[in-house]
Amino acid sequence: MGLWAEQMLEKLSPQELVGQLVLSGVGDRRDEILKLAEEGKIGALVFYGKDMPDPQSAAQLANEFQRRSKIPVLIAADFEAGTGFIMRGGTKLPSNMAIGATGSTELAKRCGEVTAKEARAVGVHWIFAPVVDVNVNPENPIINIRSFGSDPNEVSRLAVAWISGCQSNGCLATAKHFPGHGDTSEDSHRVMPVVPHDMERMWQVELKPFQATINAGVATIMTAHIHFPAIDPTPGLPATLSHKILTELLRERMGFKGLVVTDAMAMHAIKLNFKMNEAVVMAVNAGADVIIADDAPSTYEALWRALQDGKLSIERVREAAKRVLEAKEWCGLHEQKFVNEEKVSEIVGCPEHQEVARLVAESSVTVLRNEKMLPLSPQTRLFAVIAEIQRWTGEKPSDELAELLRGTFPNSTVQFVSRNPTPEEVETVVRQLTESSFDAAILCIFPRAEAYQPESAIAGGGMLALAEKLSSKLPLAVASFGSPYPLARFQTSKALLCAYSDCPSSLQAGVKVLIGELEAKGNLPVTLPTNP
Repeated sequence: MGLWAEQMLEKLSPQELVGQLVLSGVGDRRDEILKLAEEGKIGALVFYGKDMPDPQSAAQLANEFQRRSKIPVLIAADFEAGTGFIMRGGTKLPSNMAIGATGSTELAKRCGEVTAKEARAVGVHWIFAPVVDVNVNPENPIINIRSFGSDPNEVSRLAVAWISGCQSNGCLATAKHFPGHGDTSEDSHRVMPVVPHDMERMWQVELKPFQATINAGVATIMTAHIHFPAIDPTPGLPATLSHKILTELLRERMGFKGLVVTDAMAMHAIKLNFKMNEAVVMAVNAGADVIIADDAPSTYEALWRALQDGKLSIERVREAAKRVLEAKEWCGLHEQKFVNEEKVSEIVGCPEHQEVARLVAESSVTVLRNEKMLPLSPQTRLFAVIAEIQRWTGEKPSDELAELLRGTFPNSTVQFVSRNPTPEEVETVVRQLTESSFDAAILCIFPRAEAYQPESAIAGGGMLALAEKLSSKLPLAVASFGSPYPLARFQTSKALLCAYSDCPSSLQAGVKVLIGELEAKGNLPVTLPTNP
């Protein structure tokens, strides 16, 4: 332990030690959360997209909290695909699965570097990434393209490289969601999934990337709100609340010495099954060091009351607080807790970082099927149908893609549809085909993992019906700017293409492959279902 962390551990009151275990969001409760920081009742924050409308605002908010807080706060963010994943103006990197399609540890490392440099520029020290879940389940509605792929060895290799790039640039990386969320068909935001595999299988698949990242020195690990009966048979007990999983397995058997953080306690897997004031105490007793609070004031009160009532020991609180303080010292917060707001625009979204996004995107595009259809000629009279979609940062990649296709194929016609078109929408689209002459059709979809919306990761019946109608009239290509799994369902298309991401670089790379300006070099990092 560093000198500063050691001194702080001795100096802080029991109340302040408890505060170190609480991580809060900001949102609409800014003044209330600032007051908690002033009182030493929170140790960390997580900034979500609404807290960071742009990089400058993020830096200002970070500095305001550091100015007001009694003890420097750790600030985290879900920058899974670059800062631009949830912050407009940040570099939008392709998804982990796009990195998986490149197979390149160098590109994985560079993505970690870019993310860390931009995060530190806006005052974020702790990145809730990378997802190291092995996505072996095609029906997984929440991990999906957030995973590097379905091969545990590849996931391990790429995750270690990403973490190296991130942590060598001053940001804490987080391997998540322990002990593995890749083989579920349920979203733990909605219900508590169960992973029924035996321990032999768990060591071979789910646990392998976590062990690899622990061996490589990952700073933090995030827990999963999932029941693993082979590890802890206690009925209905998720990993987040299990001493057998967080202490006996993660700490003692796997040798993890870093910071354990829960997934958000507001998720329904916890909220609908446990009383929150009891769940937060259970999590700390299980071995979690930091609680991502549903409600920070009540989480703090529950932990403080548990300490006074003897349901939580001062030794466990000190142990957790010590790890939080060590993480703060590692990040250099004891020496410099503020960021230079004038430098933000020089770093965040800079051309050098955008170039990394381009390299990943152009190395990842994968052609899964091509029955003498691709590449298309610029003169092709192309009928393009695009599912409408919006990013978390507000932009519409469907509009950006339409513009790219119109610019690349001057004779094209673009039609928008909803993500799962109604029969009326399908008929409206097909009617245009009979009224005009075209050489080929392309259907562009954006299936992705979205919390609380399991249908967002699939291609629904309306989209399949539309594809069948289009392919009965014209040679059809289907392009996914998201998950590759739904592509297995488009049996009648002559070409299938996957770019794994809706970031601008992936849209551009996908269109370049369509026209033959770019060779599709990506390899599918997952196995598609044979009977979709």
